[in-house]
Amino acid sequence: MSGKIRYTDEPMEAKVIADFLPPPGRLRKSTHAPRLAYTRRGDKLRMRFADRPAKQRIKAPGGVVLEYDSAGVLVGIVFSQASGRFSEPVHLARPRGAGRKPLYKVG
Repeated sequence: MSGKIRYTDEPMEAKVIADFLPPPGRLRKSTHAPRLAYTRRGDKLRMRFADRPAKQRIKAPGGVVLEYDSAGVLVGIVFSQASGRFSEPVHLARPRGAGRKPLYKVG
């Protein structure tokens, strides 16, 4: 964030958002750790939980897209405007170790 933070005592309007995640019974335990990839061009950070392709994408409030496979299981989350949400999204998604490539490619 490059702008100066301004504090105020003005009243805030809070809004309750309906739960957009599936119930626990529809979640599957993953056998591998989530993987992250950052795309500067779109300023998006994608978190993948499985290698299965996303068949359905649902836009949630706040610039979040939930990706589901054909069985309706959550396989990924995409955060728009990642540079405003995370301090250094590039470092979050950077592969560790010399010569390692990302496990998957994002647009």
